[in-house]
Amino acid sequence: MLNAFHKLLKLSFIFTLVLTGWTSIILLSNTTFTLEIKDLITKMYLNQKNFIFNVKELSLILVKDANERFSKKNQGVID
Repeated sequence: MLNAFHKLLKLSFIFTLVLTGWTSIILLSNTTFTLEIKDLITKMYLNQKNFIFNVKELSLILVKDANERFSKKNQGVID
């Protein structure tokens, strides 16, 4: 099991390195697709930023819900 996880991790690392290297070469050589690649990379980073903000907002909502549920349970115990 651990060996399979190690192989998968190694494969994903190699894939990331190849993709990063290939993208860097294309961006440095100023091909006709440079603008499209830059636009796509910008969209990817914006999505990561939005994902982080959405996780934060979801966490706050979940905490509010938990506080409300616990306060209702405690009111029932007190009454």
